[in-house]
Amino acid sequence: MRPESMKIFDELRNLNVLTVQNAKLQGEKVVGCYCTFTPQELILAAGAHAVTLCGTRQEPVAAAERDLPRNLCPLIKSSYGFAITGKCPYFEAADLLVAETTCDGKKKMYELMGKIKPMHVMNLPHNKSEEAMEAWTREMSLLKDWLADKFGVEITEEDIRKAIKLMNRERDAMRRLHEVTKVKPSPITGVDLLVSVWTKGFNVNKEDGIKLVEGLIAETEELAAKGISHLPPMLHGFY
Repeated sequence: MRPESMKIFDELRNLNVLTVQNAKLQGEKVVGCYCTFTPQELILAAGAHAVTLCGTRQEPVAAAERDLPRNLCPLIKSSYGFAITGKCPYFEAADLLVAETTCDGKKKMYELMGKIKPMHVMNLPHNKSEEAMEAWTREMSLLKDWLADKFGVEITEEDIRKAIKLMNRERDAMRRLHEVTKVKPSPITGVDLLVSVWTKGFNVNKEDGIKLVEGLIAETEELAAKGISHLPPMLHGFY
């Protein structure tokens, strides 16, 4: 028995397209992000929405290969292809782009994307040290100033603290979702867990997203308490 809440997650990416479009019609700002390292707290504190932009489909790759090497990572080519073909509503809605130096391929993609829309690239430290923490702190300060300048707003400490509390609630909800799926047999498959985590990245309204995850948690806990799983018995030991 599959959790009923998964039906909403199946359609969440398309549903959020409408949410983003409505937000734009109301004059709200949108910032596109390419990696989980992006401090969304600063985007929220600037009064904007953060949306995920990473490409995960094959269709845009051919267009991307006109500018990028064919042997480059398909994730990069998909992301860039969506950007140049105008087929990603989230990219089209984004006022600004934020990214990090996770790999050389993405750095080249960001260089090209910067010609399409305003982009800020954060230099990501590649080790754990006091110096790395200081460098990353400076990067966040630079992003804060860039967002404030581009949107013409003041980002206060109170704004940041409020955004941190909201993001911590979201992370806590996602953590609890992972925890409840550890029971055996799991009431949810690994694929459905992946779908819920991935599509959650396209959620624009954080409060609505948290409620949606909490609803899935409650339903999953209820199924687990009853020992209900839609997996065949032979697979129970694998989930």
